Order: sequence, then structure tokens, then C-alpha cells
Amino acid sequence: MDFLRQEIADKPPHSPIPSEREISQRLDISRMTVRKAIEELCRQQVLYRDGNRGTFVAAAAPRASASLDKPVSERQRVLFLDSAYEPANVPHVRKAFRLDDHQRLFRMVRLILDGQQPLRVEEIYTMPEAALDKGLNELESFFQLDLCRQTGNVSWELLPALIPAKYLRLLELRQGTPVICRREEIRSRQGELILYVQTWYHPRNARLSGETFMPRSS
Repeated sequence: MDFLRQEIADKPPHSPIPSEREISQRLDISRMTVRKAIEELCRQQVLYRDGNRGTFVAAAAPRASASLDKPVSERQRVLFLDSAYEPANVPHVRKAFRLDDHQRLFRMVRLILDGQQPLRVEEIYTMPEAALDKGLNELESFFQLDLCRQTGNVSWELLPALIPAKYLRLLELRQGTPVICRREEIRSRQGELILYVQTWYHPRNARLSGETFMPRSS
């Protein structure tokens, strides 16, 4: 979505945008992800579809720039994908999902970079049944946090913390470095917890806007 906003920033109304295929190739992401981003921007009246002719810049398209904490060049590197993660290792996550000891979690851990510069590490937790019945494209969309936040209810808290030893090399930091850790719950409109996200921000490289520091419940 940030890429598309930049792409249309200087275009007049009714200008066509690149095709889904072209965007997916340029960003190296699935067409499903591109399609969902376009659908959301159409919902926001930034873009509009015209039958089979394509997608175009809306007449009153907001010219919002990319968010400060998500550069356009941002990319991700998936580090772990566990379908039977032990929730005992993360008691606060187990409590949020209200799990018994025998239940398991699905976990994704990924490193977010701006070019070659590390920005943050994200730990994303969900119930296995919520993730394992999805195809590859659906699973990719399922972990697109911006899309999930827009369609669900979000709350978070910010905690001062020391960088975990297991992430020292990934974030190129020394042991004992103080960082900001954000714990975030993304729920469905019905209140069901869908994703629990724990983010460790690089103290210098991460671009943190005022919104990042504002606890929110929407």
C-alpha cells in the first residue's frame, strides 16, 4: 500500500496504475497480496476499478506518504516457521490465547530490513488451525500485519527491554542494548484473538512515528 501511494503521488486523477502482475514482480510478493492492498485502497477511495479496463487513481485521492515506521524499501526475511511451538516458552502469549498446557501455537519469526539495514524482529503467534488450513498465498496475506490491523481490532503496549541474546546478531547489536518491545493483539471484529505480535525495534535504525508510541484500541 505504501508503494502504491508513492506510485500515484504525482499522477493526475484517472491515471492507470501498474497491473497486479507487474507490481507483484517488482516487489517480489504474491498477486494475492497485491490484490488485497488494491482492494483496501479502493475501499479508502484512493483508487477505483473500472470493469475490465483496470485500476485508476481516484479523483480525490489522498496524497498520504508512506508511514515513517515502514520505509518503501522494507523487506522481510522469515527466520522460523513453527507449527507446534510450545506456549510455555511465552507465558504472556499463552495467557492472551487462554491456552492449556497441552495446546500448541503456530509461530513465525521474521527479520525486517530496510535494504541491508536491520529494523526490527517480529514474533507472530496464532492458533495452528487458523494458519495450517491456508494455501501459500493465503498464508502470506494472513501475516500481512497492515492488512490485519485495518480489518480487525488492535491493542498494544510498549515495554522497555533488553534485546534477547538470540536476536543480537540479527539486529547487529551488543548484549545488554536497551530496546523498545511492542506487544500487540490483533482481534477479529467479534473479539477473537487472531494474531499476537511481539516486536523488537532496533534503537537507531527503526523509524518510529508518534503513532507507534500511542497505545491504541480500535
